[in-house]
Amino acid sequence: MIELKAYAGLIRNHAELATELGINIKWLSRQEREEALVIAAYQAWGEQMGTHINGQFAIALYDTETEELFCTRDPLGAELLFYYQTSDGRVLVGTQIKDLFDQDGFVRELNRELVQFFMSFNYVPGEETLFAGVRKLEPGGYLRFGADGLQLGQYWELTFEPDESKSVEQWADEIDAAMDASLHDIMDEGEQPDSFLSGGVDSSYIMAKSQAKTGYCVAYEDQQASEEEDARATAQFLGRGFEGISVSPNDFFGDIDEFLLAYEQPSADPAGLALFSACKKVARKSTLCFSGEGADEFFAGYSIYENTGRYSAKDAVYYGTTYIMNDAELKRFLKRFYPERSATEFMRERGAAGKQYDTLSWMLYVDLRSYFEGSILFNSTKIARGTGLDIRMPYCDLRIFDIARRMPSRFKADGPGKNKIALRAAASRVLPENVAYRKKLGFPVPVRKWLADPQANADIVRAFASDTAAEFFNVDEIGALLDALMGKKPRVAHPIWFGRRKTRLWRYVWTIYVFIRWYELFFEQA
Repeated sequence: MIELKAYAGLIRNHAELATELGINIKWLSRQEREEALVIAAYQAWGEQMGTHINGQFAIALYDTETEELFCTRDPLGAELLFYYQTSDGRVLVGTQIKDLFDQDGFVRELNRELVQFFMSFNYVPGEETLFAGVRKLEPGGYLRFGADGLQLGQYWELTFEPDESKSVEQWADEIDAAMDASLHDIMDEGEQPDSFLSGGVDSSYIMAKSQAKTGYCVAYEDQQASEEEDARATAQFLGRGFEGISVSPNDFFGDIDEFLLAYEQPSADPAGLALFSACKKVARKSTLCFSGEGADEFFAGYSIYENTGRYSAKDAVYYGTTYIMNDAELKRFLKRFYPERSATEFMRERGAAGKQYDTLSWMLYVDLRSYFEGSILFNSTKIARGTGLDIRMPYCDLRIFDIARRMPSRFKADGPGKNKIALRAAASRVLPENVAYRKKLGFPVPVRKWLADPQANADIVRAFASDTAAEFFNVDEIGALLDALMGKKPRVAHPIWFGRRKTRLWRYVWTIYVFIRWYELFFEQA
């Protein structure tokens, strides 16, 4: 007998699966039908079951006859599955880290060597977590645990296979058809979606192609950091409702504890916290929202992809879009640095298999195996769990990803100002030209201004002087960062260093603060 131990997900091809597996799902709720489908899929296809499912999923099954545990996770990594091996050899699993806390044999300890990874990247990439012994199953991976011990494998590998036979318009045709199919399958009959809407092409294309009733945009009092005006114009053009969801400094700083407890691992992405605050408010108005994750990572939407020349050397290492602290800076701030846990070597190994492709495809390969899974999708999953808002991602459909996987790089990015070329061509069919080809703003948050405000940063000042800060950091060095950010003379004099990093000081301060507060919540106040 197969028992379902844990499940989280959304299966898009449930109707086709049910027919193929001979299961009547007509009167079942979404949760009931998907639980029935994953059990039947395992019985039919075993460890290859994930190759038959289009959707996001984290699954843990137990065979009572063989006494074997089987776990698997979707290819893109939209759902999370964590595991932990106890001192007596058992394996604990959960779709959240907190699922492990109260299980017999779990010991909560900090993975100290990984602190510097978080400081470098603003998130925790890879399989390890900041909880010692807790590991994240890789996307497209599976785990078996039974008489032969713990075994890990991959049923799916990330590859690129460029097809040079198509024009940009033909690729746009494929994107159009796949988006229609994704939007059809992501919904059940009777569900009414809304959508997040920024000024950019990704969310605007979703709004134009879907039946979303209202567009919600994160808004700030500082209009220079807000996309509200552009998003409102798009909604009016499409004849949809629109609402700007205001996020104030009080919302942002007031939600930090709730945000970190929901995330379980620290995240220093201010856009993630701003979106968390906004989603709490949207959840009072809507139950289901579309979101645009995947477009930038599939179709090369970040500005860093527009200049691949800097990474074309054979021995180049690409760290991703969020890398801020190099080894010298980590040694300056941290009391202990672990040279054997090098971010350079980690990212070199992470991207090694992608070196067979052209430079842009290699960069996308690295980001898909690190930043996209470990930060972008992690954000959406945790925000949905933490706020109760059902967030669905139309781009994260294997049919759309397969287009990106087969699309030559020149139809993704081709020099300064030219990115998401084929996607924009598809979007221009249903959106005004200025929207389809608008430059990406990158979900700006006026956090730099907020952090320098004494009325808003009181807890940061406290944290930097705390016992936790003294345990992990050189307090004079991090105190000098805070001094410089607030316009004071730094207590430690590094005039050249501070001058060269003036625009990045807020990122250093925010990253350090997030770790301190996360540690206090999970290890001191737990």
